[in-house]
Amino acid sequence: MKKIKIGIDVDEILRAKWLKFDRCYVQEFGEESVSKDISYAYDYFKEYPWKDTEEVVKILRDDLPDDINPIDYQVNPKTGEAPVDYLAFSSETKTLTANEVYKRFMYEDYLFEIYGAASEMYKNQQVDIEKFYKKYSSVVDFVILSNENWFSRPPTLFFLSKIMSRFKEYRFVETIDAMWDGVDILITTDPEVHKAGTPDGLVNKHTIKLKRPYNEDCQDGSIKDLLQLNDLNGNEEFEKIINYNPKKEENE
Repeated sequence: MKKIKIGIDVDEILRAKWLKFDRCYVQEFGEESVSKDISYAYDYFKEYPWKDTEEVVKILRDDLPDDINPIDYQVNPKTGEAPVDYLAFSSETKTLTANEVYKRFMYEDYLFEIYGAASEMYKNQQVDIEKFYKKYSSVVDFVILSNENWFSRPPTLFFLSKIMSRFKEYRFVETIDAMWDGVDILITTDPEVHKAGTPDGLVNKHTIKLKRPYNEDCQDGSIKDLLQLNDLNGNEEFEKIINYNPKKEENE
């Protein structure tokens, strides 16, 4: 008998990404920059302030002299600059848009912190997930899904190894529709997934929403009032969807 395949989203189910992002943002821009109305953000670019800015970029000269004194390479501990800087570099002012500031923050300056060093959603999550996996793996194949790009994949792999993730299948995607490839049930907090529903042409598919402040207005999915993945363990509606028979499993 073919097993049902369940996709589990990483962000805000396994990884507390927003909490880590918020701390990094405060560290970089100060607590006064964060709106007190933010209780749990989904769209970081939209819900946090980002401003156009200017930065001075040093450009290496093509006509650098060959007879520079070695002493000129010694850095002044107070200014962080060396005399050779004035000879070797010219300065250029570059304008960064708010979007460029955001992308640099996410995918350069705090890439590892946000995607790799984020914590689990709650204490003892590993134990709960292990119980969940062992209980239903006889009737379900699990796949860990995450919407990642070229930059975020390596630190996300580090995060998954850090939490001792023991699932067999992992998939990184770049679109919402791609999350449904080969998946019968999708467990996620992503409001875009819940607003879109299952793609046209897919039948007998289920979305299961784990509640967060940013998805309260979305459809509730196949099961209501769930907060964590562990809430599905022993849930009668969930077990009906996956055709799980507790008595049968106990006898086997």
